[in-house]
Amino acid sequence: MSGFKPISPTAGGTTTLIPPSGWAQYNDTQYTLANPFIVNQGVTTNLPNNGLSVITSQLPVGSSGLYDGSRVKADASGDAYAIRTNFKIKSSSQTGAFELRMDISAAGDGSIIIFDRNTSLSKGSNTEQSYSTTNLIYTLETFFANGGLIKFASLAGISSIYDISYVITKVHAAR
Repeated sequence: MSGFKPISPTAGGTTTLIPPSGWAQYNDTQYTLANPFIVNQGVTTNLPNNGLSVITSQLPVGSSGLYDGSRVKADASGDAYAIRTNFKIKSSSQTGAFELRMDISAAGDGSIIIFDRNTSLSKGSNTEQSYSTTNLIYTLETFFANGGLIKFASLAGISSIYDISYVITKVHAAR
């Protein structure tokens, strides 16, 4: 039962153990099919998610939230998370391509990247494609202090992105 956190005994005198894991979903409400987020070829920018549509009923015990509207946040240094990033995308290029990465630098300038994923779009120009990736990360002092920015780079074509969501799952609590 290592890692479980006890809560106060109930009226009957029993103690319940609660696991340190939990999850939340954060959905963007601004960028839709009718109003996509546009990224020109060769441009790297923060992937927007205003997080105004959320499911937080399953947050880890003691967590105040895993995303603040711009950065993924850790509850403690030493935690580990699975971060699923989902969106729909269209590219102006027949062979559209993009890169998704996470930056944990304080300035958000891309100087500390902890994951990156390159993806080629296969359905042709201006055709909607669904994208989903899950990245496992651990957090130490830099991530805990700064949080993580999810960045998007359009490598080939002009990218139109919408229906952006993050599902962040805490899979390990710091010891």
